[in-house]
Amino acid sequence: MTKLADFSVGQEFINEFDEINRELLQLYAKASGDTNPIHTRDEIAEKAGLNGVIAHGLFSFGFITKMFEDMLNQENDGQLIECGVEMRGMVRCGDTLVTKATVSKVDGKDVHFDIEQRTITPVDIKDKEGNIVKQFEAGERGYISEKDEAKGLVHTKEVDEGILTFRDRLACPGHAIIRLKM
Repeated sequence: MTKLADFSVGQEFINEFDEINRELLQLYAKASGDTNPIHTRDEIAEKAGLNGVIAHGLFSFGFITKMFEDMLNQENDGQLIECGVEMRGMVRCGDTLVTKATVSKVDGKDVHFDIEQRTITPVDIKDKEGNIVKQFEAGERGYISEKDEAKGLVHTKEVDEGILTFRDRLACPGHAIIRLKM
């Protein structure tokens, strides 16, 4: 059971999802009724200047609300009473979607959160000589731009296979309020 004592200002809750692929986006399109082909057909997305399909905005928003529903044991312990985000960045196949909710205030039965949803987009893995060992869709399709590099969004880190290049970008900042049962 989720209780008020389980929350303190500054506490973070994090969820990661790394299985975004075309099949999942097609299933979401069918289930949601949003069959806009920029979400399911690369050739249409490319004609729209997107270099490939992008996830539905409400697809990624759903991971935010699901995090709170899970936290509240599917409303057995309380309700999500407010949730708002600003959709800033595209979510693509191959991305890891990281949702972080930080407690900003506890007021009576209400717990307020700041939300930050980020996309981690792998580009490639290179060996120590700079040879590509593995290239991901973002590298193949050119999802990472000079603008991303200029903004400091492109990073590297050592992994088992070599050096991973990836982009870490804010996709959705926002806020939420849950109300706990007492």
